[in-house]
Amino acid sequence: MPSPPGLPEFDLPMIFGDAMAGLGFQSGVARLAFAANVADEAGQEQKVKSGYLILTPNCMLELRSQIDQILTELERQGVISFTPERLDG
Repeated sequence: MPSPPGLPEFDLPMIFGDAMAGLGFQSGVARLAFAANVADEAGQEQKVKSGYLILTPNCMLELRSQIDQILTELERQGVISFTPERLDG
Protein backbone atom coordinates (compact mmCIF):
# COMPACT_ATOMS: atom_id res chain seq x y z
CA MET A 1 0.00 0.00 0.00
CA PRO A 2 1.46 3.38 -0.93
CA SER A 3 2.34 5.93 1.73
CA PRO A 4 0.10 8.98 2.19
CA PRO A 5 1.07 12.04 0.11
CA GLY A 6 4.12 13.84 1.47
CA LEU A 7 5.54 10.83 3.30
CA PRO A 8 8.49 8.81 2.03
CA GLU A 9 7.87 5.25 0.89
CA PHE A 10 8.92 2.65 3.45
CA ASP A 11 9.62 -0.99 2.72
CA LEU A 12 8.33 -2.42 6.00
CA PRO A 13 6.80 -5.80 6.78
CA MET A 14 3.05 -5.99 7.26
CA ILE A 15 1.57 -7.38 10.45
CA PHE A 16 -1.75 -9.22 10.20
CA GLY A 17 -3.89 -9.61 13.26
CA ASP A 18 -7.41 -10.89 13.76
CA ALA A 19 -7.18 -10.66 17.56
CA MET A 20 -5.35 -8.72 20.24
CA ALA A 21 -2.69 -10.73 22.10
CA GLY A 22 -2.02 -8.05 24.69
CA LEU A 23 -1.70 -4.40 25.52
CA GLY A 24 0.64 -2.74 27.96
CA PHE A 25 2.17 0.58 28.92
CA GLN A 26 5.66 0.82 30.38
CA SER A 27 8.52 3.32 30.31
CA GLY A 28 6.41 5.90 28.50
CA VAL A 29 5.37 3.76 25.55
CA ALA A 30 2.47 1.45 24.75
CA ARG A 31 2.94 -2.00 23.28
CA LEU A 32 0.07 -3.47 21.28
CA ALA A 33 0.54 -7.17 20.52
CA PHE A 34 -1.48 -8.78 17.74
CA ALA A 35 -2.38 -12.42 17.16
CA ALA A 36 -3.57 -14.37 14.15
CA ASN A 37 -5.36 -17.69 13.74
CA VAL A 38 -3.32 -20.04 11.57
CA ALA A 39 -4.02 -23.59 10.46
CA ASP A 40 -1.47 -26.40 10.51
CA GLU A 41 -1.19 -29.19 7.91
CA ALA A 42 -4.06 -31.08 9.58
CA GLY A 43 -6.33 -28.04 9.43
CA GLN A 44 -6.21 -27.43 13.18
CA GLU A 45 -6.34 -23.73 13.99
CA GLN A 46 -4.20 -22.16 16.64
CA LYS A 47 -3.64 -18.58 17.69
CA VAL A 48 -0.09 -17.26 17.32
CA LYS A 49 1.41 -13.86 18.03
CA SER A 50 1.92 -12.10 14.72
CA GLY A 51 3.66 -8.87 15.73
CA TYR A 52 3.42 -5.76 17.79
CA LEU A 53 3.51 -1.98 17.67
CA ILE A 54 5.33 0.26 20.11
CA LEU A 55 3.74 3.70 20.32
CA THR A 56 4.35 6.94 22.19
CA PRO A 57 1.36 8.55 23.92
CA ASN A 58 1.11 11.15 21.12
CA CYS A 59 1.10 8.42 18.49
CA MET A 60 -1.59 6.56 20.45
CA LEU A 61 -3.79 9.69 20.39
CA GLU A 62 -3.26 10.11 16.66
CA LEU A 63 -4.01 6.43 16.05
CA ARG A 64 -7.18 6.67 18.14
CA SER A 65 -8.35 9.69 16.18
CA GLN A 66 -7.80 7.96 12.85
CA ILE A 67 -9.42 4.71 14.04
CA ASP A 68 -12.43 6.70 15.28
CA GLN A 69 -12.75 8.25 11.81
CA ILE A 70 -12.59 4.84 10.12
CA LEU A 71 -15.12 3.32 12.55
CA THR A 72 -17.50 6.23 11.99
CA GLU A 73 -17.31 5.70 8.24
CA LEU A 74 -17.76 1.92 8.55
CA GLU A 75 -20.83 2.45 10.71
CA ARG A 76 -22.19 5.01 8.20
CA GLN A 77 -21.76 2.41 5.42
CA GLY A 78 -23.51 -0.26 7.50
CA VAL A 79 -20.44 -2.51 7.76
CA ILE A 80 -20.45 -2.37 11.58
CA SER A 81 -22.95 -1.24 14.18
CA PHE A 82 -22.40 0.14 17.68
CA THR A 83 -26.11 -0.19 18.50
CA PRO A 84 -26.80 -3.30 20.58
CA GLU A 85 -29.21 -5.79 19.05
CA ARG A 86 -31.00 -6.14 22.39
CA LEU A 87 -31.32 -3.54 25.09
CA ASP A 88 -31.91 -6.08 27.90
CA GLY A 89 -28.35 -7.44 27.80
